[in-house]
Amino acid sequence: MNTWTLFDRDPLTGREVYFMLDGEHTRWRIDMPIDGLVNANAEAEKATYGMRFGEWNRVASVPLNILEKTGLDTAIQMGDDRYVSKVLNDSDNSGFRTSRGKV
Repeated sequence: MNTWTLFDRDPLTGREVYFMLDGEHTRWRIDMPIDGLVNANAEAEKATYGMRFGEWNRVASVPLNILEKTGLDTAIQMGDDRYVSKVLNDSDNSGFRTSRGKV
């Protein structure tokens, strides 16, 4: 039976890297907790209350794995603002928002 073995852990971020020997292949897994990021984003969003919206405001902070999984990285590169708005305004992704209002 193959099991995951801890390879590296960053106590500051909570990031953990695991590996598993699977026959001829070595498989890698990276676990990145997002609780700290979601909490920091909530604090950043609270700081925007009472402030006017302006240009060049940070609207979200998204972990790289979720950025890739949702396709946001490609949408940003392609300038697809409609898709970026759709993903960031989705209530499932509200923890990544750092400002109030809609994107």
